[in-house]
Amino acid sequence: MRPFKQLLRYALGSPLLKKKFGGLATDIAGFKDFSVKIPLTTLEELVAEKMSSGDPYASRLCENGAALVTLQLEYDTETRLYIALSRQDLKRYAEALRRCWSLLGLGKGDGVAIFDYGTSPVSYLASSAFTPYLSQGAADALGCLPICNDGVANMSQRAVEILKFMRPQALFIRSDCLEPFSIESERQLGRLSGYTRALVVTENEGCLPKAEQDAYEKRLGLPVYRLLRIDAGMFLAMECPECRLFHSWKDLYYVESVTRAGDDVDEGGQNYLAITNWFARVCPAVRYLSQVKGSVYSAGCRRGPADIRIAA
Repeated sequence: MRPFKQLLRYALGSPLLKKKFGGLATDIAGFKDFSVKIPLTTLEELVAEKMSSGDPYASRLCENGAALVTLQLEYDTETRLYIALSRQDLKRYAEALRRCWSLLGLGKGDGVAIFDYGTSPVSYLASSAFTPYLSQGAADALGCLPICNDGVANMSQRAVEILKFMRPQALFIRSDCLEPFSIESERQLGRLSGYTRALVVTENEGCLPKAEQDAYEKRLGLPVYRLLRIDAGMFLAMECPECRLFHSWKDLYYVESVTRAGDDVDEGGQNYLAITNWFARVCPAVRYLSQVKGSVYSAGCRRGPADIRIAA
């Protein structure tokens, strides 16, 4: 069975998605048909559904008995949104993070520091020690040592001390902590190349602009990469150190670059990323329209010859 047909079959268990495309689910002939006939779902729709129904999952919940973990999503909206995950959802979502780490070259024995909130997938998917029902986090799978720091800017001194004393191979840091961390690291350590191999900046539905990325690399004296999160779609993609595009994976996600209603098409291909998640069973994400502009490139990087590649 093609993945979109299987996806649509179980997504009809979601009241919101059944209302949006229930009558279309049996009338899809292929991926092109899927993109034309299945409507996009926006953040605004999820917020409106949460407020009208009172359902914390915005009426996306399927397979209620399988939901083992509930997490608040990191969106600055007038009401809070949540997702629920099953054991299998957690396993596949953690596999996406493992692939991000692996693309960066992390492996057995490497320390990985994380300066982010506990409800960020960068944190809770890192280790089975952090999340109930997660059988194997990214660190468990690769044999890495995860070192967590709370994701608030006033914890920058402790983040610098983690680098100073633990010397991790990489530091994953939320974007709003990057500047205070940089100031503190310059004060205590000078250039960071002697303390870690790379920084990875993460942000939900946002990307550090390329000009700022380049400026931080020069300022801190080491590579600064980006990890793309689209939390409502349970989506992760890692910037490749070689081709410098974001890599994602066809067995986990279907990624499109589309226009919002009323917007003009960007002839350069920098339209909004829409995410379809193949593995999320409890809170399906079907053509979720993100706030991230980007374009989808063909495969071809030698670090992941079959990977989806995204410029954002």
